Amino acid sequence: MTDKLETLFQDLRTRTLNEIVPPGASKVRATVRRRRGVAVSAGAGVTVAVILVGAGVGLYPGDGGSYVAGDPGATPSGSDWPPVMPDPTGPEYDRAQTAGELLADRDKTPTSINATQGVVIADYENHMNDMPADTYAFRFYCVGSGTVVVVVKQGDSGDTVLGQGAATCADNGPVPLQLTIRQPVYGYLRIFAAGDAQSNDRAGFAFEFLSTTGKTGFGPSGPPYTLSTSAGG
Repeated sequence: MTDKLETLFQDLRTRTLNEIVPPGASKVRATVRRRRGVAVSAGAGVTVAVILVGAGVGLYPGDGGSYVAGDPGATPSGSDWPPVMPDPTGPEYDRAQTAGELLADRDKTPTSINATQGVVIADYENHMNDMPADTYAFRFYCVGSGTVVVVVKQGDSGDTVLGQGAATCADNGPVPLQLTIRQPVYGYLRIFAAGDAQSNDRAGFAFEFLSTTGKTGFGPSGPPYTLSTSAGG
């Protein structure tokens, strides 16, 4: 391994050894979590809406984005709706899209457990919870130029490294970094990715975890789950 990659590895280890988050890291940290509280609140809102509509009272968007009772036939004005944020554009986002297209088709590959894509940065971090104990094939693609150092750690804290390596970026047919990740217990995995000067803010990446044993599948509306031993029997 070159001195350049060794330096990147050492820098990534140093920054992730302690769990103190540096200033500004919250803007780039991607955290995967289920938000049960949001689901409960949404369910309560639906119940209230049903009661009001059943009583002959319509709801329409009011000031501040809240819903108020009124004429069900009233048409909201354009100012009643919040502005829609446009999708980000640029060659780096096109490369991220291209990288994502290299991942397994989840409809045809139910053992593709977790997958994501994005633009390479210097200190990417992603927390994935609800990962069953299993052996996974981890694939990291990078479209563009440069190199990305990747480290996968077990748990939501600590420094237990389950796998690490360097992904080489390419515009056409990038060869993925492939690691075998053995998750010892149900819970968190953390993924750290550090791009070099060539790849930062220019290259796109995508990665996925696939169960190598076939024991774990991905729920269409929930977290990964362990497949029944009688499934398909």
